[in-house]
Amino acid sequence: SARSSSSGSVNGSAVAHNGSAGGGLKSQMYSYDTTQSSVGLSRLPLPDYMTNIKAQKSLEASQDIVLNAIYSFTGVQGKYLKKDIVTGRFKLDPLNTKTLSAVQASMLVRLSELGYYHDRVAKFADISTGFNAMGCMGQAFMSKLKEELMDFRGQVALLHDELSKHRESQLRQQLDNTNLGNGVSVGTPASVCEITLLKLLGWYGKPLLRMQWITKIADNCQLRKGGELASVVYDYLDNGHTMVNQLVRDLLTAICGPLVRMISRWMLEGAICDTFCEFFVESLNEVGPDRLWHDKFRLRHNMLPKFVPLELADRILKTGKCINFLREVCERTELVRGCNELKEIMDNNPTNIFSYVPDTNWHAAVETCYSRTSKHVLDMMVGPHKLLDHLHGMRRYLLLGQGDFVSILIENMKDELERKGTDIYAHDLTAMLEAALRCTNAQYDDPEILNHLDVVVQTPYPGDNGWDIISLQYIVQGPLATMLEPTMPTYKALFKPLWRMKHMEFVLSMKIWKEQMANAKTLRLINAEIGRASYRLHLFTSEIMHFIHQMQYYVLFEVIECNWVELQKKMLAAKALDDILDAHEKFLRTITVGCFVNTMTEMERHLETVYENIILLENWQAAFYKECFAELEARQELDQKVVKSEQNGQYGLTNEQILERDQDRKFFDERLSIACRGLDDIANAYEKAVSGFLLALNSNDDPNLQLFGTRLDFNEYYKKRDTNLSKPLTFEHMRMTNVFSSANRSTLNSRFVVHPKAAKE
Repeated sequence: SARSSSSGSVNGSAVAHNGSAGGGLKSQMYSYDTTQSSVGLSRLPLPDYMTNIKAQKSLEASQDIVLNAIYSFTGVQGKYLKKDIVTGRFKLDPLNTKTLSAVQASMLVRLSELGYYHDRVAKFADISTGFNAMGCMGQAFMSKLKEELMDFRGQVALLHDELSKHRESQLRQQLDNTNLGNGVSVGTPASVCEITLLKLLGWYGKPLLRMQWITKIADNCQLRKGGELASVVYDYLDNGHTMVNQLVRDLLTAICGPLVRMISRWMLEGAICDTFCEFFVESLNEVGPDRLWHDKFRLRHNMLPKFVPLELADRILKTGKCINFLREVCERTELVRGCNELKEIMDNNPTNIFSYVPDTNWHAAVETCYSRTSKHVLDMMVGPHKLLDHLHGMRRYLLLGQGDFVSILIENMKDELERKGTDIYAHDLTAMLEAALRCTNAQYDDPEILNHLDVVVQTPYPGDNGWDIISLQYIVQGPLATMLEPTMPTYKALFKPLWRMKHMEFVLSMKIWKEQMANAKTLRLINAEIGRASYRLHLFTSEIMHFIHQMQYYVLFEVIECNWVELQKKMLAAKALDDILDAHEKFLRTITVGCFVNTMTEMERHLETVYENIILLENWQAAFYKECFAELEARQELDQKVVKSEQNGQYGLTNEQILERDQDRKFFDERLSIACRGLDDIANAYEKAVSGFLLALNSNDDPNLQLFGTRLDFNEYYKKRDTNLSKPLTFEHMRMTNVFSSANRSTLNSRFVVHPKAAKE
């Protein structure tokens, strides 16, 4: 260059002068040439500085536009691009756009779109903005967004670095061109590709698409947490774009990291580490250990991710519940076998949790943990705590399956059962219960089972007798109470109709029928007067006994016994405790319907009407035989008077006695006629109730109930007497019949009922 040449000349002159001073060198002098056009002592031409400055300014202007575009990628304002305060998008600065061409302005606006989405993602990733997801899973999501921003900013930094290198290359090239013009040889610089707006347009497409999808996903994740957050992200999976699929998988992997750790701790330790209430298993702290199995833990369905099926979530819930049951109720502290290996698999494979096919290592670890824990609890309850034996005992005593015990118990307590409710005491009944256990086959049962059986006297209401307030109770404690206590109300509800049925059988067989057989021979003397009524009474009694016997056979054998056999098969094949409990609950639900308990149908109402008529028949028969015996005693007294008069020599009766006797006989005939009408009223009410019960059975969609109705009316006696029973069961008939048209007792769940709301619609 000129400066180096002149400085070199200046240095050479100084050396020559010094050499002359030293006396060893020849003195060299440079003359000043007035005709030279360059500065200094050389003869080089003067550079054109104005042209170089213009070229450099033009280069800097073009590079400044590109630099503004690069700055806008990370949301930084520049000379040409400013942010709109309202929308947050970039717009051209009107003060500096005059130097831009229309093409450059259009390109800048298009490129600045990437910065807008960058700012939105940055806002979602900043916890201070309030637009972010919540909870531990939300924090993992924001951490992943920050990683995406760091990667993107790294790419933008590379662009800026390339632009800087290109600028340095251009400046070096201009300097080299100047040196070449001055005759100075220079090396060839390495070529650097120029970055232009057009190249940026070709580059920003993929980052823009990625930022747009991240913004779209993050926008839908605002103020969400837990499984709800994971479900929102999961909805974007498999949309057809490879980049988007991988992005969603990366986000899901980050989100599911805290989730799989919460699952592993719950399944292996029985602990819930859920500060932000985002885990789909919830613990109710106010529930005690006695309700631990059924009520303490439950699923939060709104926090259940879509990729976790309900069956899998239920197994996860039951596994942790088993561990808490063993630790808190059974006081066993041992952990699951292979706990460390299972924990490592479950914690280090968050990607497997949202796999479409549940055949991953994570699912295998969950299944292994569930099976081992459930088997341990099952062995504990079936072995030391004798769960199956207790269920069998509840079936025999609470469901009246031990027939000889029930008969002896009723026989021992028959006097107490007929008393008023206020005159009955539980300690008297306890001795009778123990006597019934000792003198029946129940004495061979396990004493531990029998010790749980007790008799209970409920609070009496006005008019209640022993039949209404006395019931059997099976007391369970400890782990058994945790498992079976929720089913006790169902057993209590089932005991009531079964006990009521036994009451009706006792009234019919031990009181009505037995009294009829005992009085038949005694009242033979007045058979001419009461023969018709007695015949009607015997027929009516036989009719009712047939009904009650068929009811008992159906309920005790076809409903309870057959379902109990199925329950035993399921209990023997059970692999987990919940299999037994679920089968037991299904057994109770089935027999509850078969025993007509809490069915909210007309069948239950008609059946209660039948029972009420049996009690009315008992009272009617007592009054009827009281009148008959009074008439019989009057006649016997009259005969004794005749015999006595014969012994005294006075033959026959006086006119007054004959008139009095005739008057009493007329009164007896009148009372007998009234009693017959009363019997007819009871019979008509009974027949109406049975007809309604049969119509409800035949109209039910359960084939077993339909067959039961056919067996009750095996000879079509009621069908011939009730026209409704002889009609085909068409929809119009079912809608118009009185069984289904009652406003306050309609079968709301029946498929034959027209709901008012549906009709209006």
